[in-house]
Amino acid sequence: MNIAETIQKNLGYGSIQRVNPNSQEVPEKETLHGNAALAQAAIPSILLGLFNRLEKEPDASWLAGDQPTGSLLEKIFGKAYKDVVDHVSNYSRVPDKNAEQEMEHIASESVRVVRDNISDLGNEDKITAFVAKHKQDVLHYLPASLQMGVLLGNNNLDDRTNKMEGPVSSFMNRMEKQFNSSENN
Repeated sequence: MNIAETIQKNLGYGSIQRVNPNSQEVPEKETLHGNAALAQAAIPSILLGLFNRLEKEPDASWLAGDQPTGSLLEKIFGKAYKDVVDHVSNYSRVPDKNAEQEMEHIASESVRVVRDNISDLGNEDKITAFVAKHKQDVLHYLPASLQMGVLLGNNNLDDRTNKMEGPVSSFMNRMEKQFNSSENN
């Protein structure tokens, strides 16, 4: 399961694209407008924000409720949420207010998909394994111009070596997943 593509399909967006490992940007950015550009920026940003929060605070009890109260973007990104909305809005050329509304919708679906795929939200090992399993795949869709690593205080998100592909890079990424995952214990 590719979680980014699952969310994109569930919400009816056009295909999101993998970034070019060399330029760190979407190869056909000129063709992205409106909701397509918004999905390209928001889906990986929200998922990585969610994963970042779960890595720092593996307590996922706030995900457990059917209707978490308040802004999900605030819960995921904390104080940085307005900056994240601003960066996604600038990338997609969608006004902030519209971008924020759509991002809340994407965040809601992201939380639902994550919640449905972690069998025990109280088990930190399962949460850690889920994040380790899916984080690398989501990084392949994150345009570098969004600077999510800077916004979230996690420079690993902007590290271009995480987005490289090829036999050696793919092997190293699989090894990283293997060692970061507690699924295999």
